[in-house]
Amino acid sequence: MPQRRHGSYGIEAFRSGVGMLPCRPQPERFPVSSPTAPSPDPGFRRLVYPLALSVGVGFGAILYGTSVLITSSAAGAQFSLSLLSLAFSGSVLTGAAAAVPVGRYADRHGIRAVVALGGLLVFMGFLGFAVSSSGWQVLAAWWLLIGPGSTMVLFEPAFIAMQQWFTREQRNRAAGTLTLITGLAGPEFIPSVSYLVEAFGWRTTAVLLGASVLVVSGLTAGWALRAAPVPQRLEEPESASPGGAEAQGVKRGLPAGFLLLSIAVALTMAVLEAFNVHRIARFEAAGFDPSVVAWWAAAVGLLSLPARFLLPVLANRLDSAKLYMGLTVLIIPAVLLAVRGTEAWEMYGHFILFGLLFGAFIPLQAVIMSDWYSGATFGTLMGIQAVGIALGRAAGPAAVGWLAETPWGYPSGMALLVLLLGLSLGLLLIAARRRTRG
Repeated sequence: MPQRRHGSYGIEAFRSGVGMLPCRPQPERFPVSSPTAPSPDPGFRRLVYPLALSVGVGFGAILYGTSVLITSSAAGAQFSLSLLSLAFSGSVLTGAAAAVPVGRYADRHGIRAVVALGGLLVFMGFLGFAVSSSGWQVLAAWWLLIGPGSTMVLFEPAFIAMQQWFTREQRNRAAGTLTLITGLAGPEFIPSVSYLVEAFGWRTTAVLLGASVLVVSGLTAGWALRAAPVPQRLEEPESASPGGAEAQGVKRGLPAGFLLLSIAVALTMAVLEAFNVHRIARFEAAGFDPSVVAWWAAAVGLLSLPARFLLPVLANRLDSAKLYMGLTVLIIPAVLLAVRGTEAWEMYGHFILFGLLFGAFIPLQAVIMSDWYSGATFGTLMGIQAVGIALGRAAGPAAVGWLAETPWGYPSGMALLVLLLGLSLGLLLIAARRRTRG
């Protein structure tokens, strides 16, 4: 009879030198998840909805709130746009530097302390930003505090937790619920922060944004996550457990297909982030009224809501990697419409197609990772992948911005994004084959 992974008798027998002898199955000592024995449902609503709210508030404050704070009517009136852009881009990279340690800690202890600490760091960062009077202070607040804190309060820790808490069907639904709720952050935070800046000034608004992250993440960690099971530290040698091969794979080398998958995801995120930054400027350069383009850009967030939830749930019935590939194929025409982008139908078609599809990429990426690499090292692998995603998020907008200032202009940048999506699709196909063979 195979030895149970967490059976208490089996562990004691192994310690006494007879771990390979048949042992009588015993009840699980810890109610935690594993690739073969997910934890009992600790309360889907109690855990998922507060965590989704926490991620949504963090995302709204750090991304959408900042998009308002850096304008000329806010912090942009005192600091240069290049400095504020450098502060934000640098925070993405410093957050990536913290992603692997955060993922490794979450593998062993869960995310409760991670969420609480992240909220505190983000609050301190926004507070430091609010009282900054020189450029180095702005950079320090963003790079040293908001960057690492954002890694702890945004998507990756939440996806790690869902892999630990739920069965595959439950965690796919949880991933869809999470991204559905966070999809409301843009429509809610952009007008709210604009009003606060006008009413109270950007410094007070920055403090309020940080305080909102602190309060929501603190309540989530202090109340909701108290019900979450904490992952067990495996005490038996890795080779003696079903997850041993995967754990050894991280130490000896990355699992089959992981590197190619991570590069493919990073390329896709580079494309999505480039559009988040440049889509208004791109169509403004093509001759459209910026206010009209801004309205369409705001509508993208609402258009994305159905796919954010439905596609991860659909992954319970269909192969998640094939869904991701299909999504990539379908969004390429949206990018192609932005290459020339001089006709009204091209602009409308771009925003409609892009809006309907782009929101499903993040939850599907988490579903693929969970399907392929679920196990004791899942958080570490998510952290490694987060580094590549951060590099893509930083490089995509920078490359398009540079090309926009060349004689080829924005069309060359849009053509580059089409090529990146094609390369991403090819790498996904190879990764899936290697994963099957591995």
